[in-house]
Amino acid sequence: MTCEVFDYWTTSFYMAENENHDEIKQEALDYIYNSLESEIVVAPRAKGEGLRETNFELFHRAKEADTAGYGVGLIYDFCIKGVATAVCHKNKISVDEISVKMLDSWAHVSNDYGYHDAHNHPNCSWCGIYCVQAGESSSEPLNGINRFYSPLNSTTIDSGSGYLATNSNDYVPKDGILIVFPSYLMHSALPYSGKNDRVVISFNTIIEENPLTDYKESMKKYAEVLTVKVI
Repeated sequence: MTCEVFDYWTTSFYMAENENHDEIKQEALDYIYNSLESEIVVAPRAKGEGLRETNFELFHRAKEADTAGYGVGLIYDFCIKGVATAVCHKNKISVDEISVKMLDSWAHVSNDYGYHDAHNHPNCSWCGIYCVQAGESSSEPLNGINRFYSPLNSTTIDSGSGYLATNSNDYVPKDGILIVFPSYLMHSALPYSGKNDRVVISFNTIIEENPLTDYKESMKKYAEVLTVKVI
C-alpha cells in the first residue's frame, strides 16, 4: 500500500545555538542586572517571589545603549535571525518576503524557587526564550525547566491515540540556546534554586511582509534555512 502523509496544524519548536555566546555572556548579564526593576508590574500573582524581571523594552533599550548594551544587542540580532529562520521553514517562504518585528522583550532572573505559572502570549505570532545563564537547571530533579503544554483538548486516549498521551514537554535551559515557538502555546517556568541565578530573555514578535520585496519575484526562491533542531 502506498500511503501519503499530510500534517495539518502541527506545532513546531525550533532550537538554535549561539556559538558566540561565551564571548558576550558576561556583558549581557551585566546589562540585565543593571536593568532589573524594583518590582514586578506584569502578572505579579503568576510569578514567584524569587523571580525578578527587567523592563519590557530590553532589546530596544540595549540597542540604544551602545557599549553598555552590546552583548544584549548581539543576542537581539541572533534572535531576529532565529525567528526568521523558523518562520521561513514552517511556511516554506523566502526570507526576502518577511520582516521580523520585535514587540516586547524582557529578562527574568530566578533563584530561591522563583517561577512563572502557565501562560501564553497573545497579540503576536512567534515567541522566543534565549538562555543567558542556565545555572543549575535540570530535569532530575526538576529545577528551573521550561514546560510546554499540549494545545489539544482530546481526552480520549487508546492504542490509536497514544501519541497524544503526553500532555506536556519539558526543556532544560542551556547557555546560548534559543528556542522559538508559536505564541498560542501555554508554557511555564518551574521553580528554580541554585548557586547561580537562572537568567533568560523572553520576547514576542510579529511577522510583516517586506515592503521592499516583490512578492511574486521572491516566491521563485526559498530561504537558506539554518541548521535547526526540531523538537
